[in-house]
Amino acid sequence: MNLSPPQFVGLTLCVCFAFMPATLPAQNEAPSRIPGAKPSPSASTPKFTDEQVQEMVSKVQDRIHNAADQVMGRIQREESELYVRFSSFNKPNRLDPNAYSSKEDIALWQQSLQRLREKEATLERLYADADLDLGNALLQQKINPALSEQIKNELLKSFPWETIRKKNQLMQEFIAEHGDLLALYDQSLGTWKPGNGTFDDQKLTATYKNLKEKIITTGLQIEGEYKTMLQ
Repeated sequence: MNLSPPQFVGLTLCVCFAFMPATLPAQNEAPSRIPGAKPSPSASTPKFTDEQVQEMVSKVQDRIHNAADQVMGRIQREESELYVRFSSFNKPNRLDPNAYSSKEDIALWQQSLQRLREKEATLERLYADADLDLGNALLQQKINPALSEQIKNELLKSFPWETIRKKNQLMQEFIAEHGDLLALYDQSLGTWKPGNGTFDDQKLTATYKNLKEKIITTGLQIEGEYKTMLQ
């Protein structure tokens, strides 16, 4: 399956303009905490009526968009770049020992895998900081603190958090499995027998087949999580 780079975060930018007042917390209801996200520095803030929120939002739409794009736009760009890098590894030829002709070739892919690992770590940090970053970005736009808190919570609720966490975990597994596979290629370079589809060493062959199966399975699961994020 080949998916275009995910655009789900971009869709959430419309939330600040399209959400209905009925979706906002009632005045006596405490804002929900987004699991896994860092708490914002504000404690308890006053609540506005639905009508007040709707009127205020209509007056600060551009500022809300700027704040949301600053945080969520960056997440979308990082997510898209991560997907492109993931896709370069999630191809059949990456599981074919014949595709690696030298140790230098293997080293280049190990460097590429490291960049994928770094991109994954950056994205995971951005998701973890989304609560605090959104709150700060809205306040920097000089939006009323209480209104900022309500808008931030609506934007955070638009994230598919469970899918994001599962995808992040699978991506880490995918990277680790590819790291093991490249190490195996480096160790066994020149011992692959294309006609038999095996290495000279039976243990290496068994390890290779096990890693190949794991990578294929994990890759399919990641594609499935991205598809869910786009729904």
